[in-house]
Amino acid sequence: MTITEMLAELAQHGWSQARIAEQCGTTQPTIFRITKGGGARYEVGSAIVALHKKVLKAKKTAA
Repeated sequence: MTITEMLAELAQHGWSQARIAEQCGTTQPTIFRITKGGGARYEVGSAIVALHKKVLKAKKTAA
């Protein structure tokens, strides 16, 4: 799964770009750029992967 796909899935779970950015230590415009296919710095990409895993794990335990 790509970073862009992870961001789309987070959005489907109700996460705004601003909230994702805050949790990942970056800005909303950076998240927007990544959703449109732009590249991500390693640190931001790693933070998105970690957030995605955390959110999916929480969703599975809540279900």
